[in-house]
Amino acid sequence: MLLLTALALVAAAAAPLPALLGLTLHDPDAALIDAVVWISVGAVWLVTTTRFARDGSLLWRLPSALFRRGLAVGVAGITIGRAAALLSEGVGRSFFVSAIESALYELGVVALASLAAFAITRSLLRPVLVGTRPPLGARDIALRTRVLVATMGASFATAGIMLNVLIDFDATPPAQLAAFIATAGVLVLSSAAIGWLVGEDAAQSIEHVTHRMRDLARADGSAGIEVPVIAADEVGDLVVASNELERRIRRDEALAAATSERERIARELHDGVAKSVSVLSLEVASLGARAPEDLRPRFARVEHLARTLAEELRAIVHEFRTRSEDESFAEAVRRAALGHDSASIDIAGDVDRVEGLARFEVLRVLEEALRNAERHAGATRTTTALAVDDHALHLVVEDDGRGIGPVPWNELASQGHFGLLGMRERAALLDADLRVEVRPGGGTRVSLDVPLNGDAA
Repeated sequence: MLLLTALALVAAAAAPLPALLGLTLHDPDAALIDAVVWISVGAVWLVTTTRFARDGSLLWRLPSALFRRGLAVGVAGITIGRAAALLSEGVGRSFFVSAIESALYELGVVALASLAAFAITRSLLRPVLVGTRPPLGARDIALRTRVLVATMGASFATAGIMLNVLIDFDATPPAQLAAFIATAGVLVLSSAAIGWLVGEDAAQSIEHVTHRMRDLARADGSAGIEVPVIAADEVGDLVVASNELERRIRRDEALAAATSERERIARELHDGVAKSVSVLSLEVASLGARAPEDLRPRFARVEHLARTLAEELRAIVHEFRTRSEDESFAEAVRRAALGHDSASIDIAGDVDRVEGLARFEVLRVLEEALRNAERHAGATRTTTALAVDDHALHLVVEDDGRGIGPVPWNELASQGHFGLLGMRERAALLDADLRVEVRPGGGTRVSLDVPLNGDAA
């Protein structure tokens, strides 16, 4: 309230300033009118503030109420006072024009002071109202109106001063005087139009963002295209930020949907297919134990394939459960390698170009090689190197185990070594070169070279 009182006193002091400086004719009645007007405006501001402060829900309405009531009382007081002064003094040209000048200036002061009361009060209330929501029906004066009042108030005040400074009303012919007044009117209207356009431009951009945010918040999730960026200012920054937020929301929604779908597939594989395959392997093992001697290798082959399929299904379920939707191939390889205690990994080149089938099959070959090193070779240390150049992917897995010796590919099935056969079948599917050999110094080396076609795998 102290600031509002000070604002009313400052405006009351500014109202007679042109007359005190000799820019307009000194009029004792005008000084009295100004005093009455600003006492009335100040009183209205104080009463409004006192009444609204008693109810916290009214604080949201206080700034706009001060603006509207101050503007209404000020304009009404100046209009009535000046009209009464003209009627009492008579309508002499010099007095009439001087009254118009003073009225224009005073109306400008009223408009700017009312807008200042709005801005000051809202700034003071912001810390109090932050975190709360405005009650239903509480609306500040529109941005368009604020800009319009600011430009019109300044133009009215300037016109009131400049007319008296530039024109000698007693010596100027009526036609020229009318031209000067018309020019001033055109400038005031132009200022008002410019203020409206500026406020309209900012308000429309903000309204576009507001509507877009409400579209995003709708329960059905429907929304149109992004808000167009039509300004390179603070409003443009707001539009860009809103578009970035929308893209983030859409990306999060897609990731959440993909994660949910992966979890559903993983549940179906684990609870249905994987269990059925495990039961199948047990049934085949039982049948193989009772089968004739010459059929037992075939039953063993089927049993091993079923167990291998069950293991792959479990690996797929584990991958679906653990990897994120945007996991890169490098991250998937690193996760597969570091899932074994004795393994280390070295990755080089643009490995993220590898996609689709090549990614899946290379990961399966890597996991099989690491399992063989742990289960069959007795390795205590396994190193993995993955590199991608312009033409091919190169995978090398080396261990310090017992070594494998020459691989009898044609006899692996009869010996029950189906893991190596599966690796060779995966390599053939990719048209790749697979080598399993003794590592110099002991152990086994598995090498896989997969040709890449351009940027696709």
